[in-house]
Amino acid sequence: MPVKNTIILILICLAQYASGQVKYKYSNAVYDPYIKTVSLEVGNNPISFPILELNSSQFFILKFDDLLNEERNLFYRIIHCDKNWKPSRLTEIEYLSGFNDERLRNYDYSVNTKTQFIHYWQRFPNRDTNWKVSGNYLLVIYEDNIDYPLLTRRFIVTERRVDVQMQGTFPADVGNIRYKQEMQIEINFEKFKMRNPVDEVSIVVMQNEDWNTFVDATPSFVIGNNLRFNRGGIFQFFGLAEYREFDIRSIYSLSRGVEKIERGKKYTDVFLRKHESRFSKPHLLTFDLNGKFYIQNFEGFNNRSMDDIIAGLANQIGSDPNIRQTLRDSISRSLILSNPLLDNANRAEERHIRSDYAHVVFTLEVPDEYTDSDIYIIGGINDWEPREEFKMKYNPGSGYFEGEALLKQGYYNFYYAIKDPKGKLDYRSLEGSWTETENDYHALVYYRGFGELYDRIIGYNRFNTELFNFRNNR
Repeated sequence: MPVKNTIILILICLAQYASGQVKYKYSNAVYDPYIKTVSLEVGNNPISFPILELNSSQFFILKFDDLLNEERNLFYRIIHCDKNWKPSRLTEIEYLSGFNDERLRNYDYSVNTKTQFIHYWQRFPNRDTNWKVSGNYLLVIYEDNIDYPLLTRRFIVTERRVDVQMQGTFPADVGNIRYKQEMQIEINFEKFKMRNPVDEVSIVVMQNEDWNTFVDATPSFVIGNNLRFNRGGIFQFFGLAEYREFDIRSIYSLSRGVEKIERGKKYTDVFLRKHESRFSKPHLLTFDLNGKFYIQNFEGFNNRSMDDIIAGLANQIGSDPNIRQTLRDSISRSLILSNPLLDNANRAEERHIRSDYAHVVFTLEVPDEYTDSDIYIIGGINDWEPREEFKMKYNPGSGYFEGEALLKQGYYNFYYAIKDPKGKLDYRSLEGSWTETENDYHALVYYRGFGELYDRIIGYNRFNTELFNFRNNR
């Protein structure tokens, strides 16, 4: 990176810190402009909801890229939170086994990419750090000092103490019966005794992984061992539309949602097909990832893994199987040892270090009444948050809203949303809403008994509306 650009970045950061503008939030956020493509995956599944069971063999993997492309001293801290995403009253020794503020050990440099970057990944729990209790947790990645965060991620640790039964029902809001979706929820606590379950239990339900949509409710009454909620539209959401999509796993050929690709010496520009408001359009059922994204490079290795490449090289050397195996082991060890901080046999996935970045251009036509609106590209690519780099700008010459984002090769889902003066996002005005839309709903059951210091999560369930729609459309 040119020295001039580095100096400018340092001055900007110092000005922000001096003014108190940069403080990490207890939400999914990115604070460093060079940090891109952040994901927190369960068991290496890129479209998973970040929740795992306490004392299980499950694990998270945090992944992100640093486009500064210079080695930095990066550390992590895990903070236990209450149900409102504020620091809980537990001390670190009460919720954590091992140590906080450990260094990120796993990183590798990009290979054969125009945009150079360092790819980081870290498994949790790991040999240094594990958690003791259930609840909400915040993961903070920082450089040298916690006051200089790079990113924050929410994750959930749950106990399997109660059964959460979820099913779809027709919305109580009859006026919006064609546009909304509603859940009926019941909690069975037969295996978990409570003194006063109505006062000690609450439940949070959200649509897909968009924390902006969450609904927080307490039970209305108890029947036997079941906690129930008055119907009354408590767990009611606009169904919205299937997510828009584009596929840039290849930057040599056009794919879904892509109109044109221009490859330069330093950058690749990808122009998406023009979009328009879907508010008055009929519902179209298409496959989507409910707002998530998946990183992949179709050109890299012709879809072969590094192990396949190594095996191919070894097979060319000789026919003796012992010699081939020795050569494979030698090459693998040299790759692993190239990074002295690498965890054991872990190494970067080829799709992450060989996928390049491209400037993706979005074009949106909207009704005249929205030409003065603040419109954003929203989805898992930016944690469903209206960040400035994803803001669309109106071009009076073309009559379109236009936006550009630096994104890694992969398959992406997104919405267009209008942000009102209070910061609330309106998806429906540009995307429409239908009760038939396929969505995931996540239900988290929180429990705080009398005299306890923290909120446990004693149950979890996911409901997908596709089953409900199927039953009612047969």
